[in-house]
Amino acid sequence: MKSITVAVDAMSGDGGSDINLEGCRQALLGDPTLHVLLCGEPEPLEAACASWPAGLNERVSVRPSNSVLAADAGPALALRHGRDSSMATALQAVHDRAASAAVSSGGTGALMVLARHVLGMLPGIERPALMAAIPTASGLTWMLDLGANIQVDADRLCEFARLGHVALGTVNGRAPAIALLNIGSEPGKGPDAIREAGRRLAADPDIDYQGFIEANRVFDGAVDLVVCDGFSGNVLLKSAEGAIRLMFGQLKTSFAGSLCGYMARPRLRRLNDSLDPSRHNGAPLLGVRGTVIKSHGAATAEGLAHAITLGALEARRDLSAAMAAHLWVAD
Repeated sequence: MKSITVAVDAMSGDGGSDINLEGCRQALLGDPTLHVLLCGEPEPLEAACASWPAGLNERVSVRPSNSVLAADAGPALALRHGRDSSMATALQAVHDRAASAAVSSGGTGALMVLARHVLGMLPGIERPALMAAIPTASGLTWMLDLGANIQVDADRLCEFARLGHVALGTVNGRAPAIALLNIGSEPGKGPDAIREAGRRLAADPDIDYQGFIEANRVFDGAVDLVVCDGFSGNVLLKSAEGAIRLMFGQLKTSFAGSLCGYMARPRLRRLNDSLDPSRHNGAPLLGVRGTVIKSHGAATAEGLAHAITLGALEARRDLSAAMAAHLWVAD
């Protein structure tokens, strides 16, 4: 693999710099061609990295920033006071081509508005959207939006479908099967915006539109991409994470100290690995001119490492340039 640099907002997220640094260390261990540009307070970051093995130290550098945006910082506050923050510094590194991707565990609204301000938007796209993978019966299904756009109209839903169509088509080499999240699968169900978006997508010859899908059918894995507003997508994703934690907590309690539990441990571990939300952490912010990955604010170090790896993968495949080319042709 070719060498790639990922800029990491090292100060944001619930765990602060400790979790971010450990996530970077794990990502570097897993990819010998990865370089990390840490964005944040130089002194503590450099001191922490000094104890790492020489092979890792040589692949880490620091870009100073003067502040950290609070997790609840809204878009307006981010634009007024966050332009010298660790988040903005990571995005600026992508703009300056000092890094090929940026990863942040900061607030979604702040990341969206700063990414638009620093990197700009792809042709024909008005608002960026977050897309993430969730485990399903057939492997992975992707969803967007997951929180960047709470209230949307039919235009935005069609725009999201177009973004996902190009992104997944570029990554997977085939057009994705797309469905709209709704309260029923019948054509007359749901709000006006969803029904109108469904009519438009059904008439688009370039989109493999499969109709409406209910939340309980998302995990069947019948489609590659589920399109929805950010509120619904965020609620569905976090509900799934909570259900997975509940399931494995109950299994652990039920099997504790039993022979059946001991014998089933290897299979349960594999099942846990396949469903563990941290192993699927990292949501690409589609629509901006550059590769930006939103990491969950409460992500573990392993989860952040996965987000960094995802950013490196998208940068190596030059997804942003491919999307710009495809969207320009579509216009």
